[in-house]
Amino acid sequence: MADKIIDDEEVVKFAKLFGEENNRILFHQAQELTFAKAIKLLTQPSDDNNDNEVIRKVHADQRRRQAEKAANIVSETASSDGFCAPAEAILLLAIDYFLKKNNATYTKYDIQSFKLTDIFIGKRFVLYVDNNASSKSLEVEQNYDLIVNLLASIGFQFIYIPKIVEQYKKKGLEMFKAMSMYIFPDIPEDKVEDVYNNIMQMDTKSFVKDYLNEKLGFDIICARPSLMVMLGRSSVIGKNISDKGLVYETNANFLKINIGEEKVVNVVGDLIHDFNKFVTFNFHIDFNPAKDKLLYHGIHKAFFRMVALAKNNPQQYNINISTNLRAVFINDYKLPLAIGKTAIYIMILCRSFFGDKKGLPMKKVFNTLNAEEQDRLQEQYEWICSHLSNCQTITHRSPLYPNVVNRISEIRNAIEDVVGSRLIGEIQIGTGDYITTIVSPDRVSVNGVPIKEHPDWGTFM
Repeated sequence: MADKIIDDEEVVKFAKLFGEENNRILFHQAQELTFAKAIKLLTQPSDDNNDNEVIRKVHADQRRRQAEKAANIVSETASSDGFCAPAEAILLLAIDYFLKKNNATYTKYDIQSFKLTDIFIGKRFVLYVDNNASSKSLEVEQNYDLIVNLLASIGFQFIYIPKIVEQYKKKGLEMFKAMSMYIFPDIPEDKVEDVYNNIMQMDTKSFVKDYLNEKLGFDIICARPSLMVMLGRSSVIGKNISDKGLVYETNANFLKINIGEEKVVNVVGDLIHDFNKFVTFNFHIDFNPAKDKLLYHGIHKAFFRMVALAKNNPQQYNINISTNLRAVFINDYKLPLAIGKTAIYIMILCRSFFGDKKGLPMKKVFNTLNAEEQDRLQEQYEWICSHLSNCQTITHRSPLYPNVVNRISEIRNAIEDVVGSRLIGEIQIGTGDYITTIVSPDRVSVNGVPIKEHPDWGTFM
């Protein structure tokens, strides 16, 4: 399906594997997952707290075998029509690498998904990332033309930022001004020179940090020299429902390959060799132009636009409580919690905003409360659960205490998974006898309505 063609054999294969009804459920659930999250769920450990090392190892082996079985099913389904397009092959390769070729001590391969803005960054490219200007960068310099042509043989552009900067530098400022007038006439003339100067000062580290991460909102973190292989795009269901129905968000999916101590050329060679084992046919496109020519498509086009036009992605957040979708969304990403745990997180928010603003009491404080105060906490919990379940009346739930303490760590983990490192300090919940948050109520809404202005949620505490 990655080739944008739904073949009869693929439909039959899915139905045979999972059954038609299960198919419908699986595809419905898949709408809420990014590609990276979906793949990583296959290797995610269960809530197994067994202290026995042997048992944990057995369970880990079982998860690995199940993940490999899932990878084989995907591969079998993709090739059931007797044809594997390049767009399918690169996805199969990424799944194969992540599920089968990582080990417990070293993660060479990772899959990452990032929400896209209105800037199209291209479809098939490999970006070299190095935050520390290591010896690998010199290796890339020395073998640049070879790497470019190797990747071009399977239809991928190789993106090495110093080479792009070098091309613009050779053109000079005056030619750059003339080109920008034709390419991007919407850029003010007095800004063009600033853009040129920004490009001249750019290196790989600043491109990733200042443009991909800060301006586009990606979260690329590479402690070691790595290759970021663009796998394509996929859609995830958004939090809002418009007049036209559900709103979808587009994500860019990447395979990150840690180069480690290997030669860059060898890593690229392995990638090409393994890709060709999956793909049915291939073709050659020469992405290595003459030295006096600038490419103007894909990520090369996006490079200029990112520097010149992209609005900064502010270090801000929005939290929306969606009773329609029965979940909390942080910056449009769903907090992966069951209704009960979602309700506890909402209680922490609300009890930090309203009333005495102390937050949610833990067991030690709870035991000091009188019966009326304890009952009130249970009522608030059930009220929130009922709204998340779209029930007209408040339904009875199992007691909130004492198990609430055990659920707090799961809520913290879920927040960290969704938010990432850049905003975790502003959103993560606290610790102590009362669990509270420093989140501003101005950042929180219920079904799109600011929580302090909501007729029900602003007063129920």
